[in-house]
Amino acid sequence: RLLASPVFPSLSAVHPFQGTRADLLSRLNRSTRADKTGGVPVPAMASYCCFRKPRTRLPSFTVPRYRLITLHDMLCLILRREGEVVAIEGTGGLGKTWVAKAAFETARNSNRFDTYIWVSLSTSCSVRRCIEKIAIVLSIDIGEELLSSRIRVMIKEHLVRRKFLLVLDNAYFVEENILRILGIPCPREQSLGSKVIVTTRTGRTVSVMDPAILISPQPLTDQASYDLLREKIGRDIDLGLVDNCFGMPLSIILLAGALCDVPEQKSSKLISEAYVALGPKISVFATMIRLVKLCYRRLPSDTARHCFLYCLLFPDDEAIPVKDLIILWKLDGIIQEARHSHQANCYGEEILHVLLKHGLIHFEGDHHIRMHDVIRETVSQLGRDNGYVEQPEKYFDNDIPFEYLLAKFGRRISLMNNTVKEQLRASPSHEFFSTWTLLLRGNRRMRTISEEFFCRLGMLRVLDLSFTAIRILPQSISGLYYLRLLLLVGCEYLEEIQHIGSLGMLEALSASGCGSLKRVECGSFDRMRLLEILDLSGTSIECLPSLAACMALNQLALQDCAFLKSEQTMETDHKSYDTEFIRFPYGVSKTGAVSNLQIGTNLVCGSLKM
Repeated sequence: RLLASPVFPSLSAVHPFQGTRADLLSRLNRSTRADKTGGVPVPAMASYCCFRKPRTRLPSFTVPRYRLITLHDMLCLILRREGEVVAIEGTGGLGKTWVAKAAFETARNSNRFDTYIWVSLSTSCSVRRCIEKIAIVLSIDIGEELLSSRIRVMIKEHLVRRKFLLVLDNAYFVEENILRILGIPCPREQSLGSKVIVTTRTGRTVSVMDPAILISPQPLTDQASYDLLREKIGRDIDLGLVDNCFGMPLSIILLAGALCDVPEQKSSKLISEAYVALGPKISVFATMIRLVKLCYRRLPSDTARHCFLYCLLFPDDEAIPVKDLIILWKLDGIIQEARHSHQANCYGEEILHVLLKHGLIHFEGDHHIRMHDVIRETVSQLGRDNGYVEQPEKYFDNDIPFEYLLAKFGRRISLMNNTVKEQLRASPSHEFFSTWTLLLRGNRRMRTISEEFFCRLGMLRVLDLSFTAIRILPQSISGLYYLRLLLLVGCEYLEEIQHIGSLGMLEALSASGCGSLKRVECGSFDRMRLLEILDLSGTSIECLPSLAACMALNQLALQDCAFLKSEQTMETDHKSYDTEFIRFPYGVSKTGAVSNLQIGTNLVCGSLKM
């Protein structure tokens, strides 16, 4: 198909990291307020190359006319008034997500749309999973057994009369009419000026999205690459280092990460090592793999390397919550230097800083981090060699074949955001005493756990059942004598926590966001001398059992506990007024260890009585 390209004024090439992000967004806001169209209407699909020069296509294809544009003009183009689909296509590490985020933030800051939806995807993310992610962002209650077709209708009803901006990041769709399948109204037919932005590595996804505009980011120039490298390192560096980086922003960031924190007088050896890593100029991905491995080797300790590989246990289409990650690092035995939770937080934050500085992870916002998919692909084998096996792409429709998982995963089993249905069970003829970690977060269809299941997992240390549909904890959980961490975050159907009284090794229990949780079984904490963290915020808890035995308790979170019982009294000091006292269980004041007490929001507290 012959694709037309509109005339675009003032199209000089710049690299995408020129100036600060705030400067760029400020210039873009001023420009797009003055000129919101950014060009004439596009009849079919307009194709643009940005940052450098047009890429070449095979002669057998009909070659669209590419027009070279700046990053500023590209963002103006993405946010035109017209309702349309915009595709940003290119190899991994070129900055596609960076550009989409810049457009997303600019639109949100200038209040251009009624609804904003950002959905992160991956190669293993199914259409069903994408539909659910869109529904969650829109706060649509998808229940447990709603069919995709019904959720799709609910999404369409929610968006059909709204001007929305939807970003589908890192998409790998192959289905025709994919927007209709996802329940997204076609922006052109809606006529409200809605926008869909999709970033992808594949031409197939571009074709099924049927975009009005196709943008193909180009590599940085040598000078732009060097400027970025020098900016990241903070000093002048050998210019020849950027020659084999192919102008890939991610390669430059990784190279800077490998060279950071090295005294200038000792940098010659490392620069020689960097030249070896950059090696012969074979391909973009060959260079990227060598740079990732160099950054990994340059991490200052084995602990930092294990913490980095631990991130592989999380799904690649989800950001990782920093708070939960640090707790997992400590209680899974990765941060062995930390003796208590405060010390673990300090160590964990230091390690995160190191990983960020080395370019191996990046902040996602709202206290979450993410590993770039190109980096994940590169280190997945390193992870398997060290016991951090990525969760399988296979989705289990029935019972989990735990014997297979044990053979594949070993000590740590991760099945987050999978499709575990109804009941979790294991074969009665197998024991799984070598399993230390079981991560089942996000399996929203999993209602029950068979009674015999935890009998087979006697050495379990970490159990994450967050965001599942479980209603009760099986009695067999009482046999997990070595359990150190129990996460029940967001289990909205859980009404009572019970059978945990024998878990004397437990150090952290979080049930925050369990809106139906009303009660913790009496005596649950009587043997928990090591319990440091207890988080029951956002629950319907009415009272707490005794915490007298919890000598190590230092974090107690009870925010948004609107039903926590209080006592009303009358205070008189020349004035008469009502005061509410929250009566805490015996032991909180006796231990004197609680240094972090979080209450409030829906609680009106005049003072505390312990």
